[in-house]
Amino acid sequence: MRDASVRVTGVSYAYVAGHDVLRGVDIELAPGERVALVGVSGAGKTTLAKLIAGIHDASAGEVVLGGARIAALGAATVRRTVGLVTQEVHAFAGTLADDLRLARPGATDDELESALELVRALDWARGLPDGLNTTIGSGGHRIDPAQAQQLALARLVLADPPIAVLDEATAEAGSAGARTLEVSAARALEGRTALVVAHRLTQARQADRIVVLDAGRVRETGTHDELVRADGAYGQMWAAWTGSRE
Repeated sequence: MRDASVRVTGVSYAYVAGHDVLRGVDIELAPGERVALVGVSGAGKTTLAKLIAGIHDASAGEVVLGGARIAALGAATVRRTVGLVTQEVHAFAGTLADDLRLARPGATDDELESALELVRALDWARGLPDGLNTTIGSGGHRIDPAQAQQLALARLVLADPPIAVLDEATAEAGSAGARTLEVSAARALEGRTALVVAHRLTQARQADRIVVLDAGRVRETGTHDELVRADGAYGQMWAAWTGSRE
């Protein structure tokens, strides 16, 4: 897909008929643009992320990827087009190399190491008892949540989709590893159109644009500076988060 744009038009979605989680949502992402999605719990952020990733079908409206309606692309094409990384990431049983090759079965060892290096995971991976041939997951060497998330980001790099959706993909790092994982995520998103459901507003600040969801509707959109100056929902969240109006 040469055009990595995303267009969401008039999208609504309900898990239970009559109780919409999303209501007439309109969002556009230009090719290569990084958009952060913020809002309180229950605002519909994860639902919108899953609609763009093709996990759910919209109840109304449409999602268009690269100029083609997602419903017309087919599941296999959508999987190649959109990479989804969520906060619920697990290492699969097998070696670390096997885990990574789930994203690109024919990847060479050098390609695996390049992906790990990009997301700043190569040092700890090489430090495992058998390096990339170390068995991880059930019955193997235990890796922590932040390392598991870095592996998921490395798989995203190897799969190389033009569009990426991160749904609170740094949430499990804890405060100590949050900054490292945010850098890993940013590096994995380079060159891609990206929707980032931001767990921390510091991550939202780095985006090209921010969209604020409230009760299933788009309430505000703009850059960090624009939204802070407007002193609306985002500005108030930022002030509460940082104690600052800047």
